[in-house]
Parts: sequence; structure tokens; C-alpha cells
Amino acid sequence: MQKLYLGIDGGGTKTDVICTDDQQHEFGHGSSGPTNLTSTTVGAASFNLKEAIRQALENAPQDREIVSAVMGLAGMDSQREYEVAYKTFIDILHPYGIKNFTLVNDSMIALENGTNNQNAVIVISGTGSICVGRNAKGETAKTGGMDYLLTDQGSGYDIGRHILREAVKSFDGRRHKTILEDLVCKHFSIADISHLKNEVYNPLLNKIEVAELSQLCSIAYEAGDEAAKDIFEWIERELILMIQTVIKRLELEHTPTDLVLSGSILKIEHVQQAIKNQVIADFPEVSFVSPEKPPVFGALKMALKK
Repeated sequence: MQKLYLGIDGGGTKTDVICTDDQQHEFGHGSSGPTNLTSTTVGAASFNLKEAIRQALENAPQDREIVSAVMGLAGMDSQREYEVAYKTFIDILHPYGIKNFTLVNDSMIALENGTNNQNAVIVISGTGSICVGRNAKGETAKTGGMDYLLTDQGSGYDIGRHILREAVKSFDGRRHKTILEDLVCKHFSIADISHLKNEVYNPLLNKIEVAELSQLCSIAYEAGDEAAKDIFEWIERELILMIQTVIKRLELEHTPTDLVLSGSILKIEHVQQAIKNQVIADFPEVSFVSPEKPPVFGALKMALKK
């Protein structure tokens, strides 16, 4: 019987699953919609998880045993959220006969994917944002991770929200004209910003839809737009503050520490460079890590350990 292991990355935009044996020979990969229970329904999340697993196991041996599965889930930050998510997904996984299922916040699989260093911090900026760290004493610290109304500073959602507001300010004369005004109109296929309210509120844009607007900021930034520059400077300051806070809480200011950068916003070159410049100035012992593989491999790494 073939022993298999599953790594699962349940995000706010998509869900990835990878299936391997204990030698990390890959049997399959699956991808579907979000499983983050704060950005989609339980029904949709359940369907998406089943579909991603189905794809990952499609070419796996029929005579198999899934020894361990680890799932990193975005948007799961409290004990109550853990209990709801665990109950939801353990029922989905039951037919697969998985011997050992572990559910963790997605920041933990991203950190595991990035480094083996005991002194390590990860900052994630994609649809949402969070910063998590650990030290050699076994202590952990976190900033953010309370979803978009309370946190998510420095995220794609944060950029999208700023874009909408700057476009309105440009339209009604509260700021100098910004390219973002025209880009927002094109995005929603509207004649001008006077029609934007209906597009935003009927129905209300969700977190993912707002975050998708972040790509407009890069277009405007490359064209030299001042509003776009201001937005990115805000984003950089917020992400730097998250990192500084975690490093100080873990007393890693003068300790060799890995800092893992993860998420689509941190792949933007000028954002990444601004963060590196400030962090190195504050904490010279920090080493930056940009994982070559996606976070789902961190979940697989944890599954293989178990």
C-alpha cells in the first residue's frame, strides 16, 4: 500500500493541494477557489477543498493510505474560528481515511516553507496581511491577523481601499487629479466616478474584489502618479511597523534572524526593497528569505514530519 502525504494551503483567493510520498515524489497537485471561512461560505469552502484534493489524488495509486495531511488556513486566528474550521474540514476529509489531520494558520506553513531557523519572522501580504515570529526560547508573537475591518494594513485589500478613496477624492476635487480615477472607471466599465457607488455597494464588494484593485496601483505608480506613490509608501510603513513590533516582542533585535517575505504585494520589487532597506537599518542581524516554492510546500513539510 502506497503511503501518501497531503499539504494544503487554504487561502482567501485560492486553495492549493499537493500529494507526495515520504520521498517527496509528487503524485499530483490540485487548485480551486478559496477555503478561508471569513471570505467565503462554508458550502463553497467545502466544495473547493474537495475539488482541490480530488485533483491532487487523480493520478495517485488506488491502493493508498494518506498518513498525514496538514492544512494552513487563512483567516483563522481565534480558538473559536479554529473549532469551526476543524469541524467543517474534518468532515470533508473523513472519506479519504486520513490518519492524522492538522489545521494551522496559513502563516505557519509559510514560515515552515521559508526557513528552519528557530529565530524567524514571516510577513505575509497578499489579499490580507499578518506578521508572525518565533524565537529559540519557544516564544511566538503576532501582529495583524484580525481581518480587514480591524487589521490587514499593508495588504492588497488595504491598497484597493485606498485606491477607491483616492479616485473619489480626485473626482470631487479634494486632491490633484490621479490616474487612478480613470483606471477605476475602466475597471468597473463606468463613465465616471459618479457611478462608482452602485458598483461598490450593490452588491457590496467583498475583500477579494477590493484586493484585486491593487494591480491598478502598480500601473499608476509606473506612470509616476503621486497618489499611487503615497499609497505604496503607506503600505511599506505599515508592513515595516508589523515586522519591527514582532522582532522587538521576541527580543531578536541583536540576534541572527531569518525574515521570510511572502505574498503577492511583497513580490513588488520597490515595495520589497523599501522594506529591506529599513529593516536592515534597524536590525543588521536580519537575513531575508524569499521562498522559491509556494507555501503549500510548507504544509507538506509539516505533514512529512508528522
